[in-house]
Amino acid sequence: MIRHKIKRVTVSIVTTLFLSLIIGMMYLKYNQTRLETQKKLPQKWHLNGFSNAGLSNDTQTILKNNGQYELFYLVDSGKGLQSTKQRTRWSKSISSDLVNFQLKDDVNIKPVSNHESVATGSIVKDVEDIAGYGKNTLLAYATKYIDGNQWTYMWYSNDRGKRWKIANKGQPVAKPYKIGKAFRDPNVFYDSEQQQFVMTMAEADDDDHMKIGFYTSKNGISWKYTDSYYSPRNLGTLEVPEIHQVYQKNTGKKEWVLFFGANGFADDYQQSSGTYYVVGKLENGRFQSSSSPQRVDFGTDYYAAHHYQETASELLGFGWMGNWDYINAVSNDITYKGNYSAFRKIFLDSENRLKTSKVMTENIFDTKKKSTIIKKYNQKKMEVNKIAYKINTTIHGNQTVTIRSKNDDSSIKFTFDNFDKKLTVHRKSKYVKNDNYSKEYNVSLWGKWSEKIDFYVDQYSVEVYWPRTGQIATFAKYSKSTGDELTFDNLDTQDSQASIQEMK
Repeated sequence: MIRHKIKRVTVSIVTTLFLSLIIGMMYLKYNQTRLETQKKLPQKWHLNGFSNAGLSNDTQTILKNNGQYELFYLVDSGKGLQSTKQRTRWSKSISSDLVNFQLKDDVNIKPVSNHESVATGSIVKDVEDIAGYGKNTLLAYATKYIDGNQWTYMWYSNDRGKRWKIANKGQPVAKPYKIGKAFRDPNVFYDSEQQQFVMTMAEADDDDHMKIGFYTSKNGISWKYTDSYYSPRNLGTLEVPEIHQVYQKNTGKKEWVLFFGANGFADDYQQSSGTYYVVGKLENGRFQSSSSPQRVDFGTDYYAAHHYQETASELLGFGWMGNWDYINAVSNDITYKGNYSAFRKIFLDSENRLKTSKVMTENIFDTKKKSTIIKKYNQKKMEVNKIAYKINTTIHGNQTVTIRSKNDDSSIKFTFDNFDKKLTVHRKSKYVKNDNYSKEYNVSLWGKWSEKIDFYVDQYSVEVYWPRTGQIATFAKYSKSTGDELTFDNLDTQDSQASIQEMK
């Protein structure tokens, strides 16, 4: 009897080990497949959206854990935001260098029925257990769209974001003052000076004008309205707000920078959605601006940006490379629509102007360069055999740079007029049947008659960066080509130069 019992136990142990091995191998294969899939996505050194048939859009939060950046963003399954088909949810990728990304699609911040969607929000660490879910707990706040309503719900995680549970017994922690009003994109941080949580919210007033509302809470659950910010200029719909305390780089002066998305026809030359900021003071949940709204990025496709505080004077940011004026008109031949910009470091100068100090591209471009001289009043053509590369050039006076795909499915022409401090952009793509994409777009430049400029090019994007002035402009391009033809037209009286570094 004892021998039979031992035999049965032995068989049970062997069976358990065998099943564990099989499950482990299946899990390893699953994760390996996910990693291989990421490598084959269109954008080669940008964070790709994780939705083949649908759309990825708003950024959510950047966290840092043991040297790894944790990047949260919104994913749409393709069913949209209609009241009975709302299926947007959060997703996450991680990266140590911000050019190589690993999908960790394990964020349980998602809908629980076919009649709701989880949209934009934020994450804050509750160091002192103010909300009552434990010390160093992560608290997530996000908008739920439920039958036409926009309510704020709360989740918590006790294991650094590996698992999320619904908080407040599944009830919303914040609602608009009137049923049916816009009330979305909560961004929460802890104000240690005032010992309270502060929340910014995109919301509508009685006349349905969009503004940024401010709220405070002593426990992270019960919120009190304190203030509102209205843009002094007509920038369309204001949404996805975020606020940071930033010290001016050169003077050390403390300022508060309020970021927000402006979605609609702007009242200036931009005529496009974008991410804006204003500088001011924040005290006890009340914000007083001291500047007019300015663009963070001067292109057409940098929206719903979020930032991580690297130091007291430096932010790390990224935005959604999309534009609601035409993203839904992009052909389904373009997969993984709605990608994300290159990560960039930004700072506030002594005149309260945000500038980009660095585009994160560590060790991704070949050190070997293809260089050429562009004679005055002359044209030069070059070919690139990879879809990801960097152009470095010097623009004197009037010059144009045209990036045309080898299969002729897209083109972008940049016309620089450094005398009038103006950049004009024309885009075409066979995959976008929308005049808003192809219409002329103008950027007012900060620079001088002669400026060095970097172009960072990937399958679906071109980012133009002026290193000396810190200005940057992001443009989506939609192409399935495996290489580009470049044309440099030098219309100035002085020779210029250009060099190309392809991705390794």
